[in-house]
Amino acid sequence: MINKTLLVFSFITIFFAAYSQENIPQQIELRCDSILNLLIKEKDEDKKAGLITSFYGTAIDGFPLQLMSLSQKLLKLSKQYNDIFSESAALSAAGQAYRLTGNYVKALELHRSGVAVAEQSGNKILIGFALNQMAHIYKDRLENEKALAIYRDAFQHFESNGSTDIWYACMNIGIVYYNMGNYDSALYYSKEALKRINDAPWVGNQSAVYVNIASIYSQKNMPDSLNKYFTLASNLANSTQSPRYLNMTNLSIAEHFERIQQYDSAAYYYKKAVDIVTGTEMNSMVLKPAKKLTEYYQNINADSTVKYWKVYSAANDSVNSIRTNQQIQMLTFEEEQRKRDIEASQIAYQNKIRTGILLGGLAVLSIIGFILYRNSRQKQKANKVLESTLANLKSTQTQLIQSEKMASLGELTAGIAHEIQNPLNFVNNFSEINDELTSELVDELNSGNTNEAKIIAQHIQDNSQKIMHHGKRAGSIVKGMLEHSRQSSGEKVPTDLNALADECLRLSYHGYRAKDKSFQATWKLDLDPALPKIAAVPQDISRVLLNLINNAFYAVHEKAKQNIAGYEPMVKIKTSVIPPSGGGGACIAVEDNGGGIPDAIKEKIFQPFFTTKPTGQGTGLGLSLSYDIVKAHGGEIQALASAEEGTTIIVTIPL
Repeated sequence: MINKTLLVFSFITIFFAAYSQENIPQQIELRCDSILNLLIKEKDEDKKAGLITSFYGTAIDGFPLQLMSLSQKLLKLSKQYNDIFSESAALSAAGQAYRLTGNYVKALELHRSGVAVAEQSGNKILIGFALNQMAHIYKDRLENEKALAIYRDAFQHFESNGSTDIWYACMNIGIVYYNMGNYDSALYYSKEALKRINDAPWVGNQSAVYVNIASIYSQKNMPDSLNKYFTLASNLANSTQSPRYLNMTNLSIAEHFERIQQYDSAAYYYKKAVDIVTGTEMNSMVLKPAKKLTEYYQNINADSTVKYWKVYSAANDSVNSIRTNQQIQMLTFEEEQRKRDIEASQIAYQNKIRTGILLGGLAVLSIIGFILYRNSRQKQKANKVLESTLANLKSTQTQLIQSEKMASLGELTAGIAHEIQNPLNFVNNFSEINDELTSELVDELNSGNTNEAKIIAQHIQDNSQKIMHHGKRAGSIVKGMLEHSRQSSGEKVPTDLNALADECLRLSYHGYRAKDKSFQATWKLDLDPALPKIAAVPQDISRVLLNLINNAFYAVHEKAKQNIAGYEPMVKIKTSVIPPSGGGGACIAVEDNGGGIPDAIKEKIFQPFFTTKPTGQGTGLGLSLSYDIVKAHGGEIQALASAEEGTTIIVTIPL
């Protein structure tokens, strides 16, 4: 009986959805055309910004293609009337249309342009609106910290103008806090959004706020409150018949049922979430519910598992492909670089003003000095004043020169660590894209698609130019670093190897822990107190020890991942004295109980660029460089290893 009721309810929902959706686009088109006519004629900037948010709030209840059409109409009008407000709104609306279809790369490109144009206008409401729309990309991709920072920026722009449109930012900040698990903050901002949105007819967005509040109460296990807000959300979503808001509402209800372990009910609403957007322009919204249904049917129904896995895979390949992720990272980097350039320009402008004032002051002092110098022939007192003035002038000039030097040094120090990473990230990203494009080029050539191959080849060439550019930029930064650092003499000094081994072991362990919080291992020091100090270059020997210890921790961590019963990762450092009969000196052994090294490759481990680590995790230079350093000290390095008992690397250094 329950199943029949659900089927009837679903049929009625689909029927009214189909009926309503035939009329909604036409209604939206008429309302938006009316707003556009007012927008072009309005001269007051804040009122224009208010009309833009009204246009957007109305258009967003439609479908992505309709939103795209409306944005193109607005863009055409903005060009016709040279209206920067309308141009920014059109770009943001087009970005939202692409976002709803799952094309996040194109969406982010348009939103970046929308923000840049809004900043040219200087209007706080328009800038806040454009930032709010751009942040959606990062919210959807669960890049919560990035999304929260941009939404907060939008919030401040709305707040500084006293705009009621601040509810946009409040709503989205609440959603991001929910995704981060901060439910108290999420509830606060969602209710703040609700207070303000009640004054505007944004039915779809209001249902989204209700959904977030209901989900928060679900997390807090407050049944009465969550039922109230889920009911409100469902009613509003059904009234809009927008697949977007219906998908959102059913998805949240499904997550609630899953949370309280009513899995059949959860599956029912996950199916509704999938069915509502399947075949529409917003098909990418099947991603999360399709994945959940795949997990639900995994041990129940193989056919359904395969069905929803295919649905999930298709959406995931579109939204979360490697190329999409890399392109979004690059666009994000370019947007951050654009903001840094703007900030740098502002600082340069302020410095220019300050310099003008200082030069003006110097000019005034020079004039005074000239007058005093001329009068000095007549009066001794005037001559003394002139000498004092000239002395002050020289002191001021010296202070200005020193201040400029310190400012330059401060900028270098503050920026060098961050700036060296930027071009290297860019080189890595473009290199990965070129690798993928090369594979595609080969496929297209094999298929005889020469036109497509030429296009791909052009992309590869463009990317190579960018790699070369940013590589040269990284090289120039490194060159600057070398010029501002002191060179080590490489002189051997008496070195306490016990203290050095202790320090390196601790540094390596905590460094590995910082990279991987799940890493756990036991380490042990067995240091010979009779070990004499050895003539060595401490920095070079530290480099050798860190390489060996890092490899040991990597080996035991990889073996621990195999979940072998009774296995306990262990790394041990042992030092001992080489007696005079053996030549005299010190011996350091780095032992681990990891996976060991097969006999077939044991002789190759000290060769340059040879590594047993997976591609991308090792350069193959660590042991090779360690070998060269030990040899330069007149010592020996050898490996004792087996595939079952782990690895021991022994380093001997003569007195």
